[in-house]
Amino acid sequence: MREDESTFQVDLRGIVDLLSHHLYSGPRVYVRELMQNAVDAVTVRGAADERPALLLVPTDVAADGRLHAMDSGVGLDEDDVRTFLATIGRSSKRDELGLARSDLLGQFGIGLLSCFMVSEDIEVVSRRADGPWVRWVGHADGTYELSTLTDGLPADDERAAWLADGPGTCVTLAPRRGTEHLLDTVSVVDLARHFGSYLPHRVVVRTADGPVDASLQTPPWRIEDPERRRAACVELASAELGGEPFHVLPVRVPQAGLDGVAVIGGHRAASASQGRHRVHLKGMLLSDQVADLVPEWAFFVRCAVDSQLLRPTANREGLFDDDLLEHTRAEIGAQVRAWLVRMAATQPDRMQQFLAVHQVAVKAMALQDDELLRILLPLLPFETNQGRCTLPELMRTTDVVRVAATVDDFRQVGSVLAAQGVAVVNGGYTFDLELVRRLVDVEPAAVVQVVVPSDIDGHVRLVPDERLRDVAAALADVRAALDGVQVDVELRAFAPVSLPALLVDDSDRRDRREVRAAAAEADDVWSALLGAFDDGGSDRPRLLLNDTNPTVRRVLVLQDAALRQVAAESLYGRALLAGGRRLRPADTALIDRSFNALLDRAVDAEPGGTTA
Repeated sequence: MREDESTFQVDLRGIVDLLSHHLYSGPRVYVRELMQNAVDAVTVRGAADERPALLLVPTDVAADGRLHAMDSGVGLDEDDVRTFLATIGRSSKRDELGLARSDLLGQFGIGLLSCFMVSEDIEVVSRRADGPWVRWVGHADGTYELSTLTDGLPADDERAAWLADGPGTCVTLAPRRGTEHLLDTVSVVDLARHFGSYLPHRVVVRTADGPVDASLQTPPWRIEDPERRRAACVELASAELGGEPFHVLPVRVPQAGLDGVAVIGGHRAASASQGRHRVHLKGMLLSDQVADLVPEWAFFVRCAVDSQLLRPTANREGLFDDDLLEHTRAEIGAQVRAWLVRMAATQPDRMQQFLAVHQVAVKAMALQDDELLRILLPLLPFETNQGRCTLPELMRTTDVVRVAATVDDFRQVGSVLAAQGVAVVNGGYTFDLELVRRLVDVEPAAVVQVVVPSDIDGHVRLVPDERLRDVAAALADVRAALDGVQVDVELRAFAPVSLPALLVDDSDRRDRREVRAAAAEADDVWSALLGAFDDGGSDRPRLLLNDTNPTVRRVLVLQDAALRQVAAESLYGRALLAGGRRLRPADTALIDRSFNALLDRAVDAEPGGTTA
């Protein structure tokens, strides 16, 4: 068997375009990449001179109308350029064993590609200490030229003076059409400060008004004076949230070389939306939209941190999800949890304020943590049919904690059971059912029962046969009036007397409706298969008329059949609305019809009430 070995044909322009335009979120990051390359080069060099680590000269300041980024780092010789600039993805910033150094972040070749988003060509002039000057020009089509500058650069080229003072690298960009504004003074100063304000190396932007320092700021959480530190952290938190924070919590994860603050928002956050975090790596801003830095339950937390050891993704706009990030996530979560436990124990009023804003988040935490659940149970209020209360308060009044699994079930059973002194928790809100069920894990004496609409039969009374015979004709009229909305009508007696009718729709009836609807749409084979699961029971909701209610009793003895039909429709409509049920078109039409009919009757009953 003969095998042919071939190599892939690579479209260099396509690769460069893919990496430069799709690896990064936008062209603004080119400044970050230039800064990162400079900082890493300075770190490798080790020695320092009087020059800043990086000097940025915007297009509207430079004599040639191009942007210059000149660093005082280790520099490159011709072999370095061939190896690292001409090979995408390889980095010169390695130790002697070829392993990535922990004090470096970037890959020079990859990072430089971001410049193609703002320039068609990238010119690099560099030299190592006492070495020759080399010039590399890369083009967006994937081609490049490399030359040695035996005589250096012309004396009037500002890069010549920079490299004459020591080793380093100068990157020069001519703006693409449409990106000119990104390379001018205003943008360069703004972007340099945005990405590099916490860098420990000096970054300077030359402007028409003189040099502007863009780095060496102390992060707020590292300010030594406690009062100034607190004020600066609150200011940062307010800027991050766009409003006053509830609390600013210092966080530290030594294993990741991480410190910073966890900002607790002062407004309710949606549980579906993970917070976005401001993450710096060795002082360089990675992104202010980093996800997955905290556990999922901590969606009310936004962090601003700096780490020495967390790893960036290839585009350096996110964090690599490895064991260290997982440990960091757990550690920050543990520190937020410890703060909550302290607040619950020492500041109960403050804790109540927190719960008023972030109750859903706290419930999510408690579901995963028995100790926290035990601490928070006396503080977490639940909705019941007897008002809001905590589960320990409820346990003091009943031997069984009853809970309805959905809001719909709660509305169906709540009023009837409340009239009989039976408390039911509304478990239809986020995490409430799961928390009530977990009550037995932290309170061994607790008994939890999930109530369903069919349980209502145990709390309503049958009407005597003699009474049913007396109103049989009236009930037949009511059933006929409501046949169009597919509801079974039953006469029962129950409390409260003020409740005229109750609409009950249990899961068995809902399941039958779904199976029969599916069978009606299916082919013969599937229809027969689904029919095998049909037990023949009714799939209609039940309308329980309350025979103890005066209005119902009056309706059942009406002599006017038309009025009884309108009254029946009104009772059904009221039960629908009281239960918060979704209205079908037929239900809406029935409610409108009964309302208009009753209004007409009322108007006609008034003297002179005929139509003008």
